[in-house]
Amino acid sequence: MKIGQYYSNYASNIYKTNDERKSGYVEGKTVNKSTVEISAQAKALVKRISESEDSNFSEKVESIRRSIQEGTYKVDAGRIADKILDRIDSERVGSDE
Repeated sequence: MKIGQYYSNYASNIYKTNDERKSGYVEGKTVNKSTVEISAQAKALVKRISESEDSNFSEKVESIRRSIQEGTYKVDAGRIADKILDRIDSERVGSDE
């Protein structure tokens, strides 16, 4: 198969572009700034966490992690079930209004 002048240039440009991509070259205008937008939900979550009455959350997590590693963590299934049922009841009351 004979490759003409046009196709020869096209093929070499394809490989050149691949090489440039491998070296990190990106064609186009370079901008020296980035912007990050934080959603309103994320901001509200951060505010809620910072205003939380439970300021020793990290200590509780660390304590639970240690007890799990040591094999001494006990799950109170009744307490979990009660919390689930309380949550369901509170959601029902909220949806009835």
